[in-house]
Parts: sequence; C-alpha cells; structure tokens
Amino acid sequence: MAQNHPVSKPTAAQVRAQRDRILASKLFALSNRTRAFLDYIVNAELEGRADKLKEFTLGIEVFEKDESFDPSIDSIVRVEASRLRSKLREYYDGEGQVDPVRIDIPKGHYVPAFRLIDRDRKAEGLKQELGVDRSKSITRDPRFKLNFAVFGLLVIAILYLLVDNHVLDQAPLVPATEVNDKSIAVLPFVPLSAGEDDGYFADGLTEEILNSLAQLPELRVTARTSSFFFKGQNLLVPEIASRLGVAHVVEGSVRRDGNRLRIAAQLIRASDDFHLWSQTYDRTRDDVFAVQEDIAESIAEVLGVVLDDAARQVMRRAGIRDVEAFIAYQKGQEAWVTAHQGMNLSDALVIANTHFESALEAAPGLTMARLMKADLRGHIIFEIAAGLRDENYPGELQETLAALREEYGLAVQLASAGSQRDLLDLERTLFSDEWAGLPVRMEKAMQPGGCPQMNWTSLLAYLGWADQLVTRLREAITCNPMDTSASYQLAWSLIWSGDSDAALRAIAEADDKGLSHPSLNDGRYWALLASDRIDDQGAPDPGTEGSRMTYDREILWEALAGDPAVAQQMANDYWSGSDTDDLSSMVIAAVIGDRERANEAAARIDAYPGSAVVISTAVFTCFCGAPFDLEAAPNYKARIDEAGFPWPPPKRIDYPAKTW
Repeated sequence: MAQNHPVSKPTAAQVRAQRDRILASKLFALSNRTRAFLDYIVNAELEGRADKLKEFTLGIEVFEKDESFDPSIDSIVRVEASRLRSKLREYYDGEGQVDPVRIDIPKGHYVPAFRLIDRDRKAEGLKQELGVDRSKSITRDPRFKLNFAVFGLLVIAILYLLVDNHVLDQAPLVPATEVNDKSIAVLPFVPLSAGEDDGYFADGLTEEILNSLAQLPELRVTARTSSFFFKGQNLLVPEIASRLGVAHVVEGSVRRDGNRLRIAAQLIRASDDFHLWSQTYDRTRDDVFAVQEDIAESIAEVLGVVLDDAARQVMRRAGIRDVEAFIAYQKGQEAWVTAHQGMNLSDALVIANTHFESALEAAPGLTMARLMKADLRGHIIFEIAAGLRDENYPGELQETLAALREEYGLAVQLASAGSQRDLLDLERTLFSDEWAGLPVRMEKAMQPGGCPQMNWTSLLAYLGWADQLVTRLREAITCNPMDTSASYQLAWSLIWSGDSDAALRAIAEADDKGLSHPSLNDGRYWALLASDRIDDQGAPDPGTEGSRMTYDREILWEALAGDPAVAQQMANDYWSGSDTDDLSSMVIAAVIGDRERANEAAARIDAYPGSAVVISTAVFTCFCGAPFDLEAAPNYKARIDEAGFPWPPPKRIDYPAKTW
C-alpha cells in the first residue's frame, strides 16, 4: 500500500541554515543580485514581513530603484524572480540535491515556500531513477542507501560534464581558471582634481597606457571595456583581477594644478596584493606622453618583457599623442555607450560624433573613432529603411549610405593588417550593393586571433555562420570579459547555432558578472522560447527600454504557446496604432502566420538602397526561418543569390501559425 508523506515545515533555524548553504554555493557565489534577492525574501518571510514582498517594495529595497520606479514599465523584479526560480531549480538538481530543506518561489508570487525533504522517500526516488531494485540492493545497511544513490548520480553528473565540456561544447563558456602570468589590466586612473575635463584626461591617459602595452605580443592585456567596467567601484585589486582573469593590475591617479600634473602609477601582483613597481611623476601637461611611455615601458620590463628599439617604437605609435584629441575621444566613447543604452540611437549618436570629429581632426588615424562615428550613419539608414522614420530631406538615405561607405573605407585603410581590418571590410560590404565577395570576407574575418570587435557582423549567424561567430565571440569575451555587446551577441549566435540552453548559460554568466543591457534581456526571452521553456519567464512582459523589439513581445509568447486568437488581436492592436514600423510588422505578421502582410513589409524595406542589413535584422530577430517569401524582396534576393548563401534559414523558434 502506498504511504502518504505529509509535507513537514522546517524550523526557522533550519531555513536560515539552508539559505546560507545556497548563498555559499558555487552556483550563487558570484551572482550578487540573485543572492541579495533570495536573502531579502527569505528574511522577510521568517520575520513576518511577507506582506512587504510586493513588486514596488522589492524594486526599491533590493534593486536600488528610486521612488519613481514603475513595475508596469520596468520589469526588473519579475525578470529577477524568474532567474531566481531557475537558479534554485538548478541548485536542487545539482549541489543541493541532498539538502534537508527546500526553498521555492511559487510562480506568480514573491513569498518563498519552505519544506523539509523526506530523506527516506528521496533515497527511494533516487534509486528508482537509477533503476536500482530495493530488494536487491547491495547496501544492506540502510545508512548507505542514500549515499549509494547520490554516488551514482555524481558519477552520471561527472560523465555528463565531461561529455558536455569535451564533446558537446569544445569551447566552454567559462574560461579556464589558470591565469596567464603575463596578463594585466589597466584600471582607470583616478582624477584627484575637479577640473571640467580632468576625468576625461585621466581616462585618456589610462587608455594610452593600455594601448601601448597591448602592442606587446608577450602580454595579454584586458581590453578597455572590461577595465573601465570597474571605474568608480570600491573593490579590492584581487577581486577585480579574479573577475578579469589577470595576474596583475595597474592603477594610478592624476592631479592637475593649472598646467602642472602629478601622476602616480603602480603595478600590483593580484595573488598577494604586492606592489611590484610604483612611480610618481611631477610634469607639465605637455610632458604627458613621455610619462605614459615611461609607465608602459617600466611595467613591461617588470613583467619580464624584453624591449628593443623596434618594440618601443610600436608602443609609441599606438598612442594618439594629442591631449585634446584623447580627451575628445573619451567624451565620444562615453556618449556612444550612453546612446546604445536608449531607444533614440541616431539622435544620441550625434553628440558622440561631435566629439569623434574633434578627435579625428587632431588624430586622423584613429581607426576605432572612425568605426564608432560610422555607427550613426548605419542607424540612420536602418531607421529610414525599417520604417521607423521618414527621410528628413529627399535623398537623405542615399547620401548617408555613401558617407558610411566612405567612413568604413577610411577605417579599413587605416587599420593594421589582421582580423580587425577584415571585420571592418566585412561590415562595409554588408551595406554594399554587391555581396558576391561576402563569403570570402567572412571566412577571413572568422580566422582566430586578436580581440575582435563586431557591430553588424553577428547578423550573418542565420546565413550559416553561427558556429564561427560563437567561436569568435568567445575569443572577444576572453580578452574583454565585461564586453556587454559581445555577451549578448554570443547568446543570440548560440540560439542560431541550435543551442538555446548554452545561450541561457551565456546570459547567466553575463548576469553574474554584473552586466546589464536590454539586449541581454531580449536574448533570454528568445532563448526561452527556442528551448520550449516558455513558462520560465513567468508572465511575459512587454520588454524594456532599449529592447531590439519595438513592439509588445508578449505577441511572440502568445503566438508560440498561448492563445492564437489573442496573438492575432494583439497584432491588430499594434497595426491600428500610429507607432508602427515595417521591420516589426514583418516579424509580427510572420509569427501569427500572415504571409501576405509579411511580404508587403519586406517589399517596402527592400525598396530602399542598403536595406539588406534591415531585412537581415528582421530574419535574425524572428528566429522563425524565412519570415517572408524571398521573391517579395528582389534586391535582397539578389544579395543572397550572388553570395550563394543557403535559403531558407533554419527555424529556431517554430510558431504553429507560420506554416511556410
């Protein structure tokens, strides 16, 4: 006769002990936001404050939002609750499978539930899972029943990890723990004076030193994005070094008094926080280049790099060598990053380009400034062709397209031979009217080496290049661990490669690093849909500001697993509004099975010059195969045919109503 097993409630002390076990686990150790969330809600329930576990309160007290926080607009609490539920499930499937207390967050609520786990019943369940007949158990002593089952599960888990890391995934997402002894990160120098441009000056000096060191092949230098991620954070050097995977850290300060400067720099060995070298310089601003050269060369020599005259010349040529130029460049980069965190990209990028133009006047060979400057023109082309806005004057798109191609051409000419030049050449071709050479350019750009920086390249994932892009993006993250753009592009490419679970892991890793971007949120949403984990995100939300989806993304959820009639009505509501565009219309029409409307949207986009990138974006973000008939977009079809790319793309999300 089957026995009933009543659910037993643990004591408060048992719950607290279980909470501490979870927070100290490997899975939760580096996820500060998730740890804080779990700690807060468990304490609130134990202390009788469960009535305070509302979305608004959690947003303010856990996620540091201000009083203007609106949960209907900002979905951070819902998203983090979904993430916490997933992590708890993963924890109890792995590290916590024999823990005595279970902590769950019921879907639709933020109040945690606690229960004792019946060990005898769990042991019996584990034996059944492993196919062990209780009557034939080789462990006669009941004290060993659970241990044998757990041992079996551990063997299976170890075998799975070996297969997963060495067969299924030749390039694991988690970097090797061994740290290169000649690896280094240059942290942003701290401005100790409060002049208008002193902060930008300090940033420029930092980047000049970083670029000089990066010219030495013997050193592995963490890229700027990752080093600057820790700007203003009060963290210990060993912790920063651990998160960046480097053995050494450079830090320093700059104080300005009129034209006089005091620059202090030090090289620190992260393993024991030992200062290997330090120096203070009292100079004028005109002498700053000699100072940065001395700092870079001294650091290289301390790390055992032999510098000859040729190496010194290479290091010196890497710099901008103009104070006003590198200040302007720092301002441009700051404005560029800010622009990509919002929706009005082209308007915000105008500010960035004003600074880039100032920098390029003094330093015309600044390749990355040209590439970032070209981004504005790319977005103008994108917005007009996608139907997000009209031309400001007749011929604006054609004029902008010509200027973009010219800017890319200059960047290609100025870039040093190697993978980054190949990537620039590839992206220039994406906006051209001739794709015949695109496969060869892609093959060159996907060769390993360097620290690749991509903008539009990842769009080619749906055309059969997903695996190569995954490899290159992992390279990018290895040398630039805090690169948000590479992180979400990696997740998107993994979905196209057919591994949506790996995409979710990539996003979880980005979360654990503290990276945040609407495109990571989009990637999580797409990956959940692609992996049939459509309930993991709880109630689908409309997305966040800066999302690549300019429509209520709940339409996708309803079209895939919800009510088709609801999806159709939501689509009709979208089309009846005034804030519509052809790119969104194509995707929405495809997922609800409206082939005619999808073809009409594709045809309108296709009529614009340089619009192949926009159509590629629609295909890429639909993940639904071909969202339109190729014949509906003859210009785009010509690009596909001349490049010999496969068509249609594979379906990574299979919407029932989309039958083609």
